[in-house]
Amino acid sequence: MEKVILIKLGEIWLKGKNRDEFIGRLIKNIKASTGLSNKDIIIGQGRIYLYNLKPSNYNLKPIFGIHSFVEAYEVEPNLKEAVKITHEIAGKEVENGAKTFKIEARRADKKFEKSSMELNQELGEAVLNKFGEMLTVDVKNPDFSIFVEVQKSSIYLYSSKDEVAGPKGLPVGISGTGLLLLSGGIDSPVAGWMSQKRGMKIDAVHFYSPPYTGEKAKEKVVDLCRKLAVFNGGEIQLYLVNLARIQVESKKAPERLWTLLHRRFMVQIAKEIAQKKNYKALINGESLGQVASQTIENIAAVDYAINFPILRPLVGFDKLETIEIAKRIDTYEISILPFEDCCTVLSSANPKTKAKLQEIAQWEEKLKLQDAIQEAVNNLEIKKIS
Repeated sequence: MEKVILIKLGEIWLKGKNRDEFIGRLIKNIKASTGLSNKDIIIGQGRIYLYNLKPSNYNLKPIFGIHSFVEAYEVEPNLKEAVKITHEIAGKEVENGAKTFKIEARRADKKFEKSSMELNQELGEAVLNKFGEMLTVDVKNPDFSIFVEVQKSSIYLYSSKDEVAGPKGLPVGISGTGLLLLSGGIDSPVAGWMSQKRGMKIDAVHFYSPPYTGEKAKEKVVDLCRKLAVFNGGEIQLYLVNLARIQVESKKAPERLWTLLHRRFMVQIAKEIAQKKNYKALINGESLGQVASQTIENIAAVDYAINFPILRPLVGFDKLETIEIAKRIDTYEISILPFEDCCTVLSSANPKTKAKLQEIAQWEEKLKLQDAIQEAVNNLEIKKIS
């Protein structure tokens, strides 16, 4: 008998012909997070088994692609060994106050002597024979289930009470790389996390405007990157861009256009960085109609500023949905710290809600800020955040 970590695969297992690529990326991420080697990792049918995993390296919760995981007993593929462990699991649950149970057998190895139904019946009887005065069967709503998984060389057994939900999604890195426009507010870190969940490895760019924004605002963004780095393989590269000259020069335009012009200049700078560093898309935290400046007309006006993909994972979210995720991923308390970023200190009091593309383009041409954009790109600061 041995204890192993059993990982269940969800969406990945449905990938068909390119499934091996997804599993390979997930295993690479698991090895990077845990320090395990190839000999410690076995791939089963819809399962990955981890051996020799020390408790100190047992944090699998941030690894996207894992549906759930559990510490399971591994025994030789015979019924006698399975009964012993079934008794041990049931005994622990009885001590914890359980009154009802269910056996759920899954026979991946069809050559095994017993069918799944026969395993359910015989192991259920074995539990009742030993704990009949304390446990009864409840197939609809049991206090706990004993899962029995028969693979070719082993049987794995565990209690439903021990199973831990994983983050699901796709392994980070399988969907390429993206550059997150990280403001420091609530929305953009969640947009970054959702991109990671769909398999994108991200880095971030933050715009600041000294002396209008202080060092505390930059420190806040660094702290947000640390939170996102947990899901990103342990590290995020942060590009810090001084936008002060561009924002000051933009004040020559009508105030109602400032916010939109700033966003167009930001994505132009971000595109320059993305193309130099080989990112495949930009990511931002915009949600359609959430604020006055995030109308479909304004979103389109920003998109027309560059010929490059901009992903908006939160486009259909309301604020409460975004806040719920921010709290879950532990970015919310950082995001609400009262340090203003450049998006707020030099923004329009009454931004235009339905921008006309021709008007925006004309003002952008009048401002002649291409040199300032290039200066911002050339002088950016780069930090590696772990």
